[in-house]
Amino acid sequence: YKNNKVYYATLKNGIESKFYVKQDDIQKEIYLPFASGETYISSYGDDDLIVYISGWTKPITTFKYSVESNKFTSLDITVSDNTLLEDLIVEEVEVTSHDGVKVPLSIIYKKGIPRNGQNRTLLLSYGAYGSSFSPYFSIPFITWVNEGGIWAIPHVRGGGEKGDAWHKAGFKTTKFNTWKDVISCTEYLINNNYTSSDFLVNYGVSAGGIAVGRSMTERPDLYKVVAMDVPALNFLRSEFQPNGANSVKEFGTVKDSLEFRALLDMDSYHHLEKNVDYPAVYVSTGMNDGSVTPWDPGKFVARLQNSSSSNKPVLFSVDFNAGHSGDGTMQKYYKDIARVFSFALWQTGHPDYQPIK
Repeated sequence: YKNNKVYYATLKNGIESKFYVKQDDIQKEIYLPFASGETYISSYGDDDLIVYISGWTKPITTFKYSVESNKFTSLDITVSDNTLLEDLIVEEVEVTSHDGVKVPLSIIYKKGIPRNGQNRTLLLSYGAYGSSFSPYFSIPFITWVNEGGIWAIPHVRGGGEKGDAWHKAGFKTTKFNTWKDVISCTEYLINNNYTSSDFLVNYGVSAGGIAVGRSMTERPDLYKVVAMDVPALNFLRSEFQPNGANSVKEFGTVKDSLEFRALLDMDSYHHLEKNVDYPAVYVSTGMNDGSVTPWDPGKFVARLQNSSSSNKPVLFSVDFNAGHSGDGTMQKYYKDIARVFSFALWQTGHPDYQPIK
């Protein structure tokens, strides 16, 4: 509150933040220096505000906003080369899902890429525990974009982007909406010529194994590559893992007949079928993982290797020193994500990532 004016930020779909001033019931938008996914405001002296903003293509940045001049001044001391971030485009769209519900989809790409259906596109999905994929700055994914790829984030049901109702719409007996939202967002990208099934990479982590694993088993034709880190894939056995009591609260128990059917429906392992042309698949786990026991994705990989008729590689990477979050180092994270990207680039035909003959 400054000079009889109220300054505040809003958030749409958990991903689009706006900054406003209101006086005498008149509201006016104050345009931020760049598209923001999160905006925080605090007071600074008598006439200024401190505004913190961040987004998909910008790290969190601190500005002083002058109430009098309506100008933003950066307060960050660190000087960095941001030339690689200048030509990045962020599209926030809503996709109609299988039941008519609008699903937010974030699409990040480099300015000038052709809309010809041949762009390597990496979908990153989660959709569980009410967790939102709020815009954040990721060096690895921005590197993917700067190499000419598209990074797409479907904000599927099960997350919290549209509040508690959005979470409950992808929860236990409604969990099927999570992977059907992924499929609808995939089809949107194909139908609008961002990419095609020959260049699509479906990627997820942990409980994102439902979104990725079940969209793959239901529509294997849509994806060229599927990659999953420490994924939960065998939900009929989830409550018998060390994290079982926590899983029951989010996904259900086999002791309840309705929840048993829902668990079977979201179980990727039990939806693998013989003689199906599945995509190339890369799965990783850690032997010290107490959240998703290594035998969970291990069973899935073994069954997939004996079911797929596509002759595409199905690889299982096991780190004997890692847990659910790696080994706690950024070096491990960068190494793991580099493996995912390298596998994806190899299988989508990038000439620089083919085996040496």
